[in-house]
Amino acid sequence: MKVAICDDEMIFRKEAAAMIVSYFGVLETSCEEYPDGSLLLSAVERGKRWDVIFLDIEMSDLNGMKTAEKIRECGIDTPIIFLTSHTEFAMEGYEVSAFRFLEKPIQPEKMKKTLADLEKYLSSGKRILIRYEGEDVVLPVKNIIYAEAQNNSVEIVLTGQIYRIRKKLSVFEKELSEVSGDFFRVHRGYLINLKHVKKSLGKEVILTGDVSVPVSRSLSKEFKERLFQYVRESAR
Repeated sequence: MKVAICDDEMIFRKEAAAMIVSYFGVLETSCEEYPDGSLLLSAVERGKRWDVIFLDIEMSDLNGMKTAEKIRECGIDTPIIFLTSHTEFAMEGYEVSAFRFLEKPIQPEKMKKTLADLEKYLSSGKRILIRYEGEDVVLPVKNIIYAEAQNNSVEIVLTGQIYRIRKKLSVFEKELSEVSGDFFRVHRGYLINLKHVKKSLGKEVILTGDVSVPVSRSLSKEFKERLFQYVRESAR
């Protein structure tokens, strides 16, 4: 999870960062801190992007609402979570499509609920673009059950659809990893979506639709550990 935290008070930046890292895990989280809106906008103009932006409303240099307006003017639809001591700003936040408002000081339980809702939102909205029969096709990542290598092609199996594209599985795996952490290479010829795992049977895994996919012996232990981690995190 790539996060930007913009607040002119360091204590609140550190507090928010600690809660976010505690939720997603230190290895899965990258928090970048900005003390004012101008510095955040400079980073945006340099091409920096995040999965979510935490933005203090009441900043002395460039307030949070103005900063959010400029971010939206750049065509960026990244979820923005406002931090504020004054909830009356909530109505104004609709103009910049605010994802949520968190009242300061931040309550851990409210932060946890916000992050859980954010996680679901990001997961449901992820898409990947493929080239299929001369056309660009957008696939919802959550609907991909697995991908199978077939010579120099990849067969992508979704719920109700199958696409075969000219691409190496390793390349497709890399593209998916840039938008989702839900996929695991269980075999040199198979990449599966952990969201669609129904049973793990050692040498094979049963996916949605009762599809059986082989699990490489060399990857079996790593797969079990990753599946356990995924199930544990999904249950939060």
